Amino acid sequence: MNDKAQLHTLEGLGAAVLMTLTILTITQSTMIVTPQNELAIDVHLEQISSDALTVLDRNPVDSDQYNLTECIASWDMTEASYPDNMTGNLDELDAGLQYLLPDTLYNVDLAYIENGDLKVDNAIIRGPAGKNSVVTRHFVTLTNETVSEMGGSWNLGETELRVVEVRLTAWEV
Repeated sequence: MNDKAQLHTLEGLGAAVLMTLTILTITQSTMIVTPQNELAIDVHLEQISSDALTVLDRNPVDSDQYNLTECIASWDMTEASYPDNMTGNLDELDAGLQYLLPDTLYNVDLAYIENGDLKVDNAIIRGPAGKNSVVTRHFVTLTNETVSEMGGSWNLGETELRVVEVRLTAWEV
């Protein structure tokens, strides 16, 4: 009997088991990395949406256009406005968003505290938000003077301030 041949057979079998376990461990523990293109698109959309709200809130003094604060102050607090029947200066806000966010759909919601309760009202509706939508926020402060000048319906006291969170939900089609 040749013991050396049996030893080589056992060594080969042990090496095969060891190699199989090594390959199995490596393939099970390795995370497959896929490109994060969707995340990059969402970050880009969030950034341009935030920039759009900031740009709309800053207009030159001699401009004929209203800024974001003035548009929100002029809102008559009715139900959500679809592009066909906007009231106040929401049509101007909508036009500015259309210009700054081409090929993008969006909704604008206004969140504020009234009588100790958080209220969230839809201001502009362009459709149901897509699954890859992003939400950006911009705060505006309303005074009784601004609301009166713009003809809004915020019902503020003489010295009352109201901070309104403008929520822009944007998504690409």
